[in-house]
Amino acid sequence: MSRQSHVSTIGDKWVTTECVTRQMLTPAPGTAGARYAYTQKFITRAAVKTMGSSKWADVEIDGTKATHVFTIRYTSIAFDVRDRLRTVDGTLFRILKIENVEFRNRELKITCAEVGLQDVEAAR
Repeated sequence: MSRQSHVSTIGDKWVTTECVTRQMLTPAPGTAGARYAYTQKFITRAAVKTMGSSKWADVEIDGTKATHVFTIRYTSIAFDVRDRLRTVDGTLFRILKIENVEFRNRELKITCAEVGLQDVEAAR
């Protein structure tokens, strides 16, 4: 079964993506590890491009290697590099750069780095 047959599409943007704000919580009793809570800002669809792993094609922003580029429809909801993107499978991405494509207020290109185990979400 093709991806297009069971996922509703909006143009080429077919990955459901959530923009969330990260808030640090106090450590759980008996632990010292940082924990975070995430509050949803908005949900959108995105076209996602995985960055290559070639050392010649690596993109680094402020010393962090970019792993993915999300392209979403333009939104007037304020968000910035302090926020995170999260896909439906729960993968978190740190926002490195937000670019208004051609300054036309139609699409935003968001360059991200997969967070992996750096952020630990508190139990819901």
